[in-house]
Amino acid sequence: MKFITEYDLRARFNEQPFTDYIIEKNTRLTPGARQFLSDRRITLLEDGAEACEAADSKKDSLAIAKLLSDVEVLEAEFLVITGQIIDVDMEIAGQMSKAGHEFGRIKTLLTDGAADLNISFEGCTGMDQDHFGKDLGNCFDITDFYIQSPNGKIIVQMNALRAKIRAMRISAAEALSADREEKRQEAVTEAVNQIINKLSQLICMAAGVKTCRRT
Repeated sequence: MKFITEYDLRARFNEQPFTDYIIEKNTRLTPGARQFLSDRRITLLEDGAEACEAADSKKDSLAIAKLLSDVEVLEAEFLVITGQIIDVDMEIAGQMSKAGHEFGRIKTLLTDGAADLNISFEGCTGMDQDHFGKDLGNCFDITDFYIQSPNGKIIVQMNALRAKIRAMRISAAEALSADREEKRQEAVTEAVNQIINKLSQLICMAAGVKTCRRT
């Protein structure tokens, strides 16, 4: 099976623009390549033997496109919350801003399949470097008690954002699993887990937690 990448299509398109693209037998498009065709409204054609795969490719492309849209929404929410935190805690706001920028790398993973996350991480009593990319859950439950605390608004907003990111992680796993992109799925999941865990650390910081409350 030969994979056609976005780079392959871009090079061909720059040589001579086209409005239709035919997938040859035993050839498959990467998600980035499908997105390239979709962005330029290029019609994807298949011969009869590959008709089913063409339908699957279109479905997979739409799933990735929706996922990219979800990531952009989360980026925007990160920015909004960061702006609200600046007036309360500059240090947390700065770290929130850096974590939010990492969604750009996740988008690169989804479209091109290659990106390195560069989240600043310092180990704590509940996390270490070896497990930072794992699903570690919450350090403690966020209840209505925290609404009344000094940083209550920050805490509940970051907790809501963390929940939305977890939902996006599930969507990413489903989309990439359907596309049989196991390595990409693992990379995206690990990247999202890092952002979630960084957010958990910032929630602890906002709550004044010094020792991990994991049970």
